[in-house]
Amino acid sequence: MRRFALLALLIVSVSHSQDLPFETEAMRKPQIHTGGSVLIKGGRILTVTKGILESGDILIRNGKIVAIGPKIDAPKGTIVIDAKGKVVTPGIVDAHIHRGIMATNEGSDSIVAEVRIEDVLNPDSKNLWQALSGGETTGMALHGSANCVGGQSTVIKLKYARPVEELPVPDAPRMIKFALGENVTRSGSDTSNRFPKTRMGQEAVYRRAFTEARQYISEWDGWERRGKKGDPPRKDLRLEALADILRGKIWVQCHSYRADEMLMMVRLSQEFGFKIGALQHALEAYKIAPELAKAGIGVSTFADSWSFKVEGYDAIPYNAMICQQAGVNISVNTDGLSGMPSIAIDAAKTMRYGGATEGQAMAMLTINPARSLGVDKRTGSLEVGKDGDIAIWDGHPLSVYSKCAMTLIEGEVYFQRRDAFGIDPTSVTKNVLDTNRHTEPLKVDLTGKRYAVIGATIHPVSGPVIEGGTVLLEDGKIKQVGTNVPIPRDALTKVIDGKGLHVYPGFIDAGNSIGLSEISPIGQMNDNSELGGYQPDLVAGTAVQVQSEHLPVARMGGVLTSLTRPTGGTICGQASAIENFGWTTEQMSLGNRMLVINFPGAGTGFGFDASLACCDVDLLRGEYNPPIEQEHDHDHQDELGGAQRRGGGGGGSADDLDDYFKKAAAYLKKRTDDPKSEIDLSMEAMIPYLQGRASVLLRVRSASSIRNAVAFAEKYHLKVVLAGAYDAWKEAKLLAEKKIPVIINPAGKSTLSANSPANDWDPYDTTFVLPALLKKAGVQFCFQTEDNSDAFNLPVKVGESCAYGISQEDALRSITLSAAEILGLADRLGSIDAGKIGNLVITDGDPFELTTNVVGIFANGKPLSLDSKFTRMRDQWIKRLQEAN
Repeated sequence: MRRFALLALLIVSVSHSQDLPFETEAMRKPQIHTGGSVLIKGGRILTVTKGILESGDILIRNGKIVAIGPKIDAPKGTIVIDAKGKVVTPGIVDAHIHRGIMATNEGSDSIVAEVRIEDVLNPDSKNLWQALSGGETTGMALHGSANCVGGQSTVIKLKYARPVEELPVPDAPRMIKFALGENVTRSGSDTSNRFPKTRMGQEAVYRRAFTEARQYISEWDGWERRGKKGDPPRKDLRLEALADILRGKIWVQCHSYRADEMLMMVRLSQEFGFKIGALQHALEAYKIAPELAKAGIGVSTFADSWSFKVEGYDAIPYNAMICQQAGVNISVNTDGLSGMPSIAIDAAKTMRYGGATEGQAMAMLTINPARSLGVDKRTGSLEVGKDGDIAIWDGHPLSVYSKCAMTLIEGEVYFQRRDAFGIDPTSVTKNVLDTNRHTEPLKVDLTGKRYAVIGATIHPVSGPVIEGGTVLLEDGKIKQVGTNVPIPRDALTKVIDGKGLHVYPGFIDAGNSIGLSEISPIGQMNDNSELGGYQPDLVAGTAVQVQSEHLPVARMGGVLTSLTRPTGGTICGQASAIENFGWTTEQMSLGNRMLVINFPGAGTGFGFDASLACCDVDLLRGEYNPPIEQEHDHDHQDELGGAQRRGGGGGGSADDLDDYFKKAAAYLKKRTDDPKSEIDLSMEAMIPYLQGRASVLLRVRSASSIRNAVAFAEKYHLKVVLAGAYDAWKEAKLLAEKKIPVIINPAGKSTLSANSPANDWDPYDTTFVLPALLKKAGVQFCFQTEDNSDAFNLPVKVGESCAYGISQEDALRSITLSAAEILGLADRLGSIDAGKIGNLVITDGDPFELTTNVVGIFANGKPLSLDSKFTRMRDQWIKRLQEAN
């Protein structure tokens, strides 16, 4: 009987969801099949190496480009793809991926040179198709980074669902993965006893290995010289691979972060005579850029990932362009595991951080990584004779207002965009980049009593844009805004010429742990997660480290306000709204708090939810983060952000949470009836939330947990905000009816598990489309980064959703006034209105685009420097480069 009841519930659950868009493997198959011969007609062509054709055609025959130019006639029977109004580029070459493979690390020894990634390729892996959806066509499938000498890696074409033998690029050099630093030493582990444990030990491993390989070669050469007389030397597959490195038959691709370890590897390569294709990640390459250029060794790097571990703390987004200026072959990579990567936007960041030209940034995606993989004669640019590896875009790939429409490998279509949500007609696209004006930061006299920004384009958010407007700041507040603002003419009034500039309210990150966590794997640098499952009286704002390097970095992106919050347990404590500046925690505090609850994803307290029977085990454990599709043996745990690494909701059940609230409600009644009764500080902290005087932040993930959270809130009459809520689009009608706002994570990730939907059957672009779906349903929303180190990128990532159905105006509102409203700060922040706090961001263009520069910020009505660790390190090491030249 129970079995039939369960079946009935499942049917109800499925019927509830049957009208929602979904994606199956069959839906991923392109509708166009060319057989390798195709004419792409009428697109704006970025050749990378031969300039730009504003309107041109590309003819591909039998997988090769045979003609590029205007008005090419298609041979009879050739498929024609109309690219009018679109941008056509070479397919992206990602020099560091872990996609399309069934295992990543053979971690049993420090040297495993004999194992081969080629033996575990899986062309049916969905993550290959996801990379195609981001415009990628070629990648190096790498062994992991757990060993000094990892396995042999393979350069592949991302030919999803084709026979496995078609993936490896036949004339690509053989590759092998080396790794340096903490992934190998496991210095943060108390259980690992594997040698080496230090960087000194790592160098010794290489020297010993190559010395033995030299002896191995000598023995075999001697046998050859003797005419192969007598028994041959012992064949050793590990030494054979090491010997082939020394013979130049295998190129080294070396995982590295710190300058010292990279320089050590460069000198080893010179001493032993082996070739390094690229230093992978190479976050401190800017410190040794002259040495790398002189040695002819390239770099394949992250654009701006930093502080995820100690050896990543000195990473800066200027790394790529400092290396470029030194003459290093530089590219960006994703280290990709799954999801649709925003790698093109990562390359675009070099335009803001270092002044890269459009051509230089495009080269970092295409021809430069192709060189580092030894396949530049075949791919990486649009030239006659090269493979027909092409990405076709709605919009310029370096603009946030773009998305990949189609991806071809050797003339065959492997990805064709399917607009499951019907948002393309309302999406923003931009085919030609704005000019990067390279505007220097404003120099403002700091001695003023009041400040006036005049002649600028003012974006109040609460009202229409004001052209040629003025904002007057006085006593920490916005005194007046408009076109005819009287400005006092005295020595205490400092006037800033805003002609050609844009003024916005300070941006708001509605969820991170900024100031509470500096380097996530280091326990002593983390104050965001307390012991115990129920800690409502903990207050985040009192523990903020005011000198955290994350704060000035956030400010340089225009993010001036955060909701910093605890993360551990079920009831984590109280989040604090803070300004990202101030001498003390008291100066930073905005006073507003929210009770943070990692809402359990399962339990029986609110009735059985049938959809849980259809979901993965993570939901049953109460986890609220999207799945990280990684193999169990891939050694990149320390490279994930803190929230990603920790996963679940603290281990509590819905029943436990319900019991706690019952206890708190009973305490409130007792205190109301008898004010002199014994005080329990934990229970006391619950009172304003039970009374509806302050908001409760429920961190949720799935549609079922959203429904359960809403039921829970109604049961206790809570004023709630949902955070995370990756399935909020599935319950948008419910949220709109209940007027429950949502704090969501922006899409736009590029590394590791990037932008993966919450469920395998959700359309591939769900994370990008989510804001548009919530807006359409009438759900109020704003954004959280959940990543202290990435808060400065909030506007860029939010801007990427404009290519997926949300307007620029709504995107701007979501990180200003909507965020302020949801956090209870709208009376003080979120718009440029008289009487509000004088937090302003001044740019030289569209704040979402990477051709735009933040040129000034005002904090509490005073100008604040844009200096940060990024700019300090940049200036220090550019000076070193200039001296070296």
